Amino acid sequence: MKRLQPKRGPGSPPSATGPLARLFGDPRGVAYAEYIIIVILIGIVVSIALIAVGVPLLRSFRLTQLFLGAPIP
Repeated sequence: MKRLQPKRGPGSPPSATGPLARLFGDPRGVAYAEYIIIVILIGIVVSIALIAVGVPLLRSFRLTQLFLGAPIP
């Protein structure tokens, strides 16, 4: 006798068997994924802040370097 599987609709969860179901049911990786997302976002914010502060600071340094290196006593 053949086992009948219930029909699944578009919003129904995957069956409780198989490796894919075990992967979706395992909550251990969620915390690591959240930490990775947070670290990436912090890195992006720090990079933008360094660019925003670094470019004017570099211009100021070059101007000071020009004044100090000028041949006028």
